[in-house]
Amino acid sequence: MTSASNSIPILYHYPMSPFSEKIRATMGVLNAEWRSVTVPAFPPRSELSPFIGGYRRIPVLQVGAQFYCDSQLAYDALVERTSELRVLSPEDEHFREWAETDVFFAVLSAQKPSTVMRFLTRELGVRGFLYFVRDRARMMRESALNVLPATDSSNLIERYVASLSARLVDQAFLSGLSPRYLDVCCYHPLWMAERVNSKACLHWPERVRAWTNRMQALGHGSKLSASDGDIEAAIRNDEVDATDWSLAPGWRLGEAVVVSPLDYGLDPSWGQLASLCDKRIVIRRRAPSGASIYLHFPRTGFSVMRR
Repeated sequence: MTSASNSIPILYHYPMSPFSEKIRATMGVLNAEWRSVTVPAFPPRSELSPFIGGYRRIPVLQVGAQFYCDSQLAYDALVERTSELRVLSPEDEHFREWAETDVFFAVLSAQKPSTVMRFLTRELGVRGFLYFVRDRARMMRESALNVLPATDSSNLIERYVASLSARLVDQAFLSGLSPRYLDVCCYHPLWMAERVNSKACLHWPERVRAWTNRMQALGHGSKLSASDGDIEAAIRNDEVDATDWSLAPGWRLGEAVVVSPLDYGLDPSWGQLASLCDKRIVIRRRAPSGASIYLHFPRTGFSVMRR
């Protein structure tokens, strides 16, 4: 699903978002040039919602007229021409899923409430903290997640860093001599843990601390600010190649659909169906300028229904 080859990627993100750090770290791995749009930590997001509708998860990556509403799809779009950076063995895929689900949600649960409150107040201010807590409480009430209590979360993170240490015995990165997809997926939960509590890393094995330092040293590539003109120009200049898009039996091109996550952050987006296969859903929407844009969602973990 190729977009304009000369289009600089535009990342919609906010500083303390772990999954945004996953994509920022990917920019560092690739030494990529990218444009940045900083959005609030909670909706409404006036910079982004006119393009993607109700979908609330961050980050979102724009490449030309295509918006990737998932960090895995965003990574795939960035490394499209170097696909070896994406390949995972079944064992590595299981480890990645563990890192980005159970471990990810355990990071805040493992901390004392006072530590989390200080962190969020430092990042968002007092008013922002109150809005953030209220927003996330609503989101979690509506979710299908089962978050572990503090002690179990702490034990889970201990097992996680021990597993990382075992994988790093004879190599600098989880993927070998250089960082790849598994590294950025497993790094961002610990990046968040250290931001919330700077002393957290003191209990990690030396190999894990060295690995997180190497990941941090990769940086975030070359970041530029994105103006409204940059965003519209990227959309306008993109000639979207849809030759490999397909539709599952029983679905019609252009029919009105609603797409929603199934686990958390259930707010939907809507548009016209452009592609539906076993790996992804693509819907067509209109940018504020009237130009066509395309939103990409994973097939796994998302529902698609006729509107």
